[in-house]
Amino acid sequence: MGPAVATGWLRWGSLVAVVLAFAGLYVRALTAPAPGGFAPPQTAARAASTAAPRYETELLPNSTAASVHSAAAAEIPGGRLRAFWYGGSREGASDVALYTSVYSPGEGAWSPERVVMTRELAQRHLRRTVRKLGNPVVGRDSKGRLCLYFVSVSVGGWAGSAVNLMVSDDEGETWGPPRRLIASPFFNVGTLVKGAPLLFSDGAVGLPVYHELLGKFGELLRVDAEGRAIGKIRLSWGRSSLQPVIVPRSEKEAVGLMRYAGDAPNRILMVRTADGGIHWSPPAKTALPNPNAAIGSVLLSGGPLLLVFNNAEENREDLSLALSKDFGNTWRVVHRFEGDSGSPQAPVPEYSYPWIMQDRAGDVHVLYTWGRSRIKHVRFNRAWLEGRP
Repeated sequence: MGPAVATGWLRWGSLVAVVLAFAGLYVRALTAPAPGGFAPPQTAARAASTAAPRYETELLPNSTAASVHSAAAAEIPGGRLRAFWYGGSREGASDVALYTSVYSPGEGAWSPERVVMTRELAQRHLRRTVRKLGNPVVGRDSKGRLCLYFVSVSVGGWAGSAVNLMVSDDEGETWGPPRRLIASPFFNVGTLVKGAPLLFSDGAVGLPVYHELLGKFGELLRVDAEGRAIGKIRLSWGRSSLQPVIVPRSEKEAVGLMRYAGDAPNRILMVRTADGGIHWSPPAKTALPNPNAAIGSVLLSGGPLLLVFNNAEENREDLSLALSKDFGNTWRVVHRFEGDSGSPQAPVPEYSYPWIMQDRAGDVHVLYTWGRSRIKHVRFNRAWLEGRP
């Protein structure tokens, strides 16, 4: 080996060493244990037992997009909801944009949809190529601001995704520019979102994320008030778990539920923590089926734990509600939102990607993709739920 070749190898070796050292420091910083634990869950008022059962449904407006998917929502002042979803000519198309609409309970209606973010606008603010947009999720930070996280892809398919954050100080009427979260030391690709954000006791946001590059696995990312990733904990490993939903019950205890993309039998996966999210149990299959599809879960004030899922192993034609009184140890299916032969059928028989939440008045809201052409909203109260057989 000549001097020039030796010098070249030395330079490459030095560069690799620097990259590995940086990656090691990055991983060490992002996996440091979080102080404290989860913030106490927001408690909603429990409706009086004498209230009449109420169950209502409506389709959200859609006047522009041929295909819509992946809804999320947050409560805003006045008992209203602000929903988000993405829509375009098809999933993954360059014309996909993020939309929003507001639900007013007094009127029982949703406002006309409007665009929140386009691919072109994201590309301009992020100063990088953006090929398509994907899943939005919404929550609040410790300052009470509305935070919208969404997926963008700059290269390849969903495995080339990154997560971005926009913040609103006026309940979603206007938004600051999007910022890209740095969730990986190597090119920052492969990270997506689907589950609802939560809060840690130190004020950080807990963002359930998942990876589709060199595997499929879940993580819980910690994000500070400036939109910087400051820690993350692995929830699973391998190539078959994704789209985690995290539901805390106390400062230390939480359950995580995940979509399953592995070998049969196809079942929803579950993980648990008893130390505020620092350590998690290995993923275990529940008794509930999962056709490689997203799920949604929420713990109601005073219990029980609710789960919305596709109650089948092979398709997304049945969307059901399950209930657990022992925080996920056992489940009982109490209602079918979609799949009955007598109910109106969507042009495409798919009912998927549910989002479930409880508002401050105690009502439960479920939003989901209805036939890929609309987002459907279901609203019910505890009296209706307690009347389920």
